[in-house]
Amino acid sequence: MRRSLIILLILAFPWRQALAAEAPPGQIAISPSMIDLTIENKPVNGSIRMQNLKQETINVTVEVYNWTLDEQSRVKLIPGDSQSLDRWMLISPISFMLEPGASQVIRYSVRPTVKPDPGEHRAMIYLSEKGTGDGQKSGGAVKVLFRYGMAVYAQCGEKRESAEVESLNFDKSSMSIKALIRNTGNIHTRISGDYTVWKAGTFPGFKAMKEYTEKQNSESTPAGLISSGSLHSTPVLPGHRRAIAEKLEIPVNRDGFVIALSAKIGNRTIEKLFP
Repeated sequence: MRRSLIILLILAFPWRQALAAEAPPGQIAISPSMIDLTIENKPVNGSIRMQNLKQETINVTVEVYNWTLDEQSRVKLIPGDSQSLDRWMLISPISFMLEPGASQVIRYSVRPTVKPDPGEHRAMIYLSEKGTGDGQKSGGAVKVLFRYGMAVYAQCGEKRESAEVESLNFDKSSMSIKALIRNTGNIHTRISGDYTVWKAGTFPGFKAMKEYTEKQNSESTPAGLISSGSLHSTPVLPGHRRAIAEKLEIPVNRDGFVIALSAKIGNRTIEKLFP
């Protein structure tokens, strides 16, 4: 799976980007934003492209780590071992200067040094800008403009995406979908899909909702529709049981509405209406 993005940022964290209140100093384009691979015993090669859309030259370093998610679903870096993907990745270059408007291709090769165990192996590639040293010369702090984490998932052997949804609710106080999920498979899973918000009594059914979400560029908006959006939930790793919350984009001061959720997790389809 290859995804791309353009990020405007002062500081970017894995899974999300943090935007400063003031205008950012520039733009960085990175493609893909996440990497999915299938590995066996032979090398797997690929590349990342980074473009500097700023008006100044940047100094970038590339690092790779093993990782997991903690109880709050935050990225936690952990030591690598013989079965961790970071130990098998070769990356070049690991540092470079990037002039304004220029782009750099970063190549990687996954070369297992032992036979990979069946299931999922993970790494996190960090692209970071190093301080220029100007701040240190003037007695100020070292300038750090971004640190972007790119998740790499590599599957080996039979893939089993399986999960139990122990609870699924809408919390009106936080305007969030909340779920308790247990991953019973051997690869990461997540809830993905769409939601729509309707005036009470106007929901046309899930078939009509699907037709609308598949062609949202249409100029015609169904009667009673307040808003709609897609889910971008945090992954749940194999063997983990996690509470996931996703805030929905719902206009404030709205009463008398229902939320329709059409989603999937693993091979399971979820269609649920929240009053």
